[in-house]
Amino acid sequence: MARRFEQFTLSRWAANEQFEILIALILRNTPLRQPSVLTAKSLRRMLQISDGITANLFHILNTLAIEAIESGQERITDAAVERWEPEFDAEAAFA
Repeated sequence: MARRFEQFTLSRWAANEQFEILIALILRNTPLRQPSVLTAKSLRRMLQISDGITANLFHILNTLAIEAIESGQERITDAAVERWEPEFDAEAAFA
């Protein structure tokens, strides 16, 4: 696959309007029954946890959406973002 496609690196996200728009669009298109609106504090936390890496942001939001469905709340809240912790990969620690 690497030979078939040109490889390029995405820039990391920063705390700016484009980042806010990205998160708002993802939340708007997440199939939850209630709208999810996050504060600037939650956005900063997500940016910090993800290191501004797009794949990490999608992982965080996906996990939060699953938790929202399982809890019956059907929306991503600031409290859920505050509680969210990255999963520890034991194998990576020994690599």
